[in-house]
Amino acid sequence: MVKDSFLDTNVIINYVNFDEKFYKKITKKCYEYILQKHGKFILCIAVVNELYEIMKKRSRIHRAVLKMIENKNPNINDFLPSKEIPIAKKLYIQFKDENLEVLQREFSNERKIFEIKIEQFLKTNIDEKVVPLNQIDINLVNRIHDIIPNHADCKILASALQLQINRGLFLFVTADAKDLDPNGYEYLKEHFEINYPDEEYKFPELLNLIFTN
Repeated sequence: MVKDSFLDTNVIINYVNFDEKFYKKITKKCYEYILQKHGKFILCIAVVNELYEIMKKRSRIHRAVLKMIENKNPNINDFLPSKEIPIAKKLYIQFKDENLEVLQREFSNERKIFEIKIEQFLKTNIDEKVVPLNQIDINLVNRIHDIIPNHADCKILASALQLQINRGLFLFVTADAKDLDPNGYEYLKEHFEINYPDEEYKFPELLNLIFTN
């Protein structure tokens, strides 16, 4: 029986970043999974929101790098979140000798292509968009957060659990090796069974593409 797929953000990012000439193994796996679509593709609004946040993040980092190159100063990063500073510095080292105007156009084109691919994916590949942000169970998010440190991941997984209540078993499709590896997912399920037995939470079936052949 074909199961529907509830897609995590990283699967979509890998899909849109696939390049036939240069790619990582996981990028190709995600691309092929989307291309060989079976069943419905489901996206929660938390994932849609995260995709747009990634677009904003790219723009922030590009602006910072251009400013650093313009001022020949690798430490102009006051307006960047701390997690983004190492990425900006790495790009600065890579592009510091480039012509500023040329680099600005290249960054702009890169963002446009990325954004077009995301919008096209959302328009043509998704069958259902589910669980508005204001309907995410914050109590459930906090319970997941006891085990998984990334709060955005917790919102996405909480959305999947909320949807799974009234559905036949679907796949939670991810490419997250850090927080959603198979052993970690089983541990999370056992944690819920032990600590919240009366809630009878129903978890979707994990499909982590990093751990598939």
